[in-house]
Amino acid sequence: MTREGTGKTYLSAFDVRNFNPSRCLFVVHREQIAKDALKSFKKIMPEKTYGLISGNMKEIEKDFVFTTIQSLSRDNILNSFSSDHFDYIIIDEAHHLGANSYLKIINYFNPKFLLGMTATPERTDNYDIFKPFDYNIAYEIRLQDALKEDMLCPFHYFGINDITSDNHIVSDFSDFNLLIADERVNHIIDKTEYYGYSGDKLCDIIFVSRNDEAIELQKKLNNKGLSTLALFGKNTPIGKRNGNR
Repeated sequence: MTREGTGKTYLSAFDVRNFNPSRCLFVVHREQIAKDALKSFKKIMPEKTYGLISGNMKEIEKDFVFTTIQSLSRDNILNSFSSDHFDYIIIDEAHHLGANSYLKIINYFNPKFLLGMTATPERTDNYDIFKPFDYNIAYEIRLQDALKEDMLCPFHYFGINDITSDNHIVSDFSDFNLLIADERVNHIIDKTEYYGYSGDKLCDIIFVSRNDEAIELQKKLNNKGLSTLALFGKNTPIGKRNGNR
């Protein structure tokens, strides 16, 4: 259990190298993450053969296979492997294990070793994500520890109180028009200016409840002279890298 940016992928690669499995499976929730993890593993173990399963890619006859959960959970893909095909299986973002697609995977395979990686093991539905791993925690570094050890860039987090608009408290569950109301947009700007920032200019991330809210807030904030960009799942990786955050 380690925070994002602390080297979970490389840590898993070193452990795989020490274990020295004949075949390894790395399961993620997004294709770009699978590709990046594959590159990291190649640096540590260039002698292995590597394959990707995602979209139209189905490279299953490789030593190490990297796949999205969406592709692997399809019956025609999953049934391409025997239950003991992989000696070592890694589940990235293991806090999703309560989902049916993930349960389907861990119930199907019988590896010699199963490794789960997550920064947020606590779940609100009380699903016990530790049980599939026999309650073994190999390594743990929480956010405060990572910051203390200079493993992450320090940041400031501000939770802004809800506002009242037309006698309605505006929250994530409010009507869409209230979420993007001018009063709420001005409230966000006012609080940003009130709390200030470090460095030469303001660089921040605003978390919202839905995609359309992100798009409309971007338009309204840009109209007020700010440089903002709405990012969500459908954005391309290139767009995310080039966008102002």
